[in-house]
Amino acid sequence: MSFTEHQRGCRVKRSVAVSKMRARKLGMAVAVGDRGVEQTFGRASAVLDVLAEARDSGLRFTDIVQATSFSKATVHRLLAGLTAHDFVEAGEEGRFFLGFRLAAWGGAARDRHGIVERTVPVLRTLAERTGDTVYLSVQVGALSLCVARQEGTFPIRALPLKPGDLNALGVGSGSLGLLAFLGSDEEIDRVLADPENIQARQRRGVDEGTIRRHVAAARESGYVLAGGLTPGMSGLSLPVLSRAGRPLAAVSIATTSDRLLQPRLAEVLGFLRVAVPDLGYTLGEVPYF
Repeated sequence: MSFTEHQRGCRVKRSVAVSKMRARKLGMAVAVGDRGVEQTFGRASAVLDVLAEARDSGLRFTDIVQATSFSKATVHRLLAGLTAHDFVEAGEEGRFFLGFRLAAWGGAARDRHGIVERTVPVLRTLAERTGDTVYLSVQVGALSLCVARQEGTFPIRALPLKPGDLNALGVGSGSLGLLAFLGSDEEIDRVLADPENIQARQRRGVDEGTIRRHVAAARESGYVLAGGLTPGMSGLSLPVLSRAGRPLAAVSIATTSDRLLQPRLAEVLGFLRVAVPDLGYTLGEVPYF
């Protein structure tokens, strides 16, 4: 895995900044004596970030050193602590993976926010009406997170994402549904200039110009219709907006491109428009939002 020096530095700085922000939210003053703890949390977060990006392939010790730019001694110390507490798992051939404790925490966070449980009835109805795969995505910084998926009955299924997958904001129809309807052009500019977004979209082979063209088309039409990431497949999405007009989430449908041509496009878009108010009401009840 290769990262530019600038991207590595931004990742670590962001992790440290997040640690500090969370501490302040809890009313904890970040004193001079606490900086060692704060730095350790930031560095541990950076290691977990690169392991999360590696997914099932895992990373070797030398890969983690290269990806984080930390010294070998620092990475060794971090991995020892993270492994001891089941945040990281040491696998075969000297590779490291995210541990099961993080999966348990992720499930607890998901259950706490209740997003999946509360939205399943609406998403299931939409999948039944269209026969296609339905997704719900939310914004996480400069990325989008797939939080729920309901598969339809159509024999050819589009399954580009599974719950828990992160993608660059602007890559994929659901992610575009979040990005296109942000509050201002300046906010979109900030997202697309974020190193994490740049890195994530480059991995998918999507350039900024393509995203901006989709954003412009979505703002003109009021919905996202995008294809090209997977040959022969397309996606259709709408944002679920708050009372203030900001995206709470995006609901999207992925299917074969020929199933999103007129007149069926209008029919499916109608189903989405019926689902959006129900999702908006449901998400309005979720404390996270």
